[in-house]
Amino acid sequence: MGETGTRAGDTLAPALLAAVEERLRPLRVAQVVVGLAYTGVLLSDGRMGVAATLVEGQGCRAHPRAGGLSGLPAWELAQGLLSPDPVASSLGLATVNAALGGGKPSPDPVAALAVGRGDVVGLVGYIGPLVRALAGRAKELLVFERNQSRPEVLPDWAVELELPRCDVVFITGTAFANNTVDRLVALSRGRVAVIGPSTPMWPGLLERGVDWLFGARVLEPSRALTAIAEAGGTRALYRSGLVKVALGRDVDH
Repeated sequence: MGETGTRAGDTLAPALLAAVEERLRPLRVAQVVVGLAYTGVLLSDGRMGVAATLVEGQGCRAHPRAGGLSGLPAWELAQGLLSPDPVASSLGLATVNAALGGGKPSPDPVAALAVGRGDVVGLVGYIGPLVRALAGRAKELLVFERNQSRPEVLPDWAVELELPRCDVVFITGTAFANNTVDRLVALSRGRVAVIGPSTPMWPGLLERGVDWLFGARVLEPSRALTAIAEAGGTRALYRSGLVKVALGRDVDH
């Protein structure tokens, strides 16, 4: 891993927004769905992006412009990525992901990161299939989660103590929406991947402290929007028109 990107103090979200501004400026928002697990944004050019729906904080999380989001300039909605409001941030990330949508067919993440039996692996955000894939493959697996519901999961603040000793780090793409990605990448000393449908598939991230991006491309927007509206999770999305894609630092992208 080189000493570039957020490991040298950059901030990823503003750079990500700047990278998609030219693509988003001419576009409008065609449809928005905010589901229990995911948020979907369909643009006027037919492309769609998804992001996890943030559930942080208490109280009313209704969007003040609900009912009027369709037809907005896409660039306006995308700028919510920098907002402290969780719904606005999820909408912003989904809009950015709609503008990107790149990547090639995804390899196995565990194999791509060359996880070995001597490695300590950190997983920021509980991702069940990845936990199962890593079981028995690494020397030690540390899982960090803000909303703890399993005794084996560490609190999110433990990344400050444990992440620097990890040989491999997988970070959920949701970290872009909750404004934790910069710190997580900065703490990482080993090989780093961002993973999940929320992951922005921007090649520029591979020059900013990240080795692999494992995200998703929406092939069937109408089916994906229906799944989101019906409270579908990750499995439902991949059954409804999403395919896994990836970009790697050492792979021609």
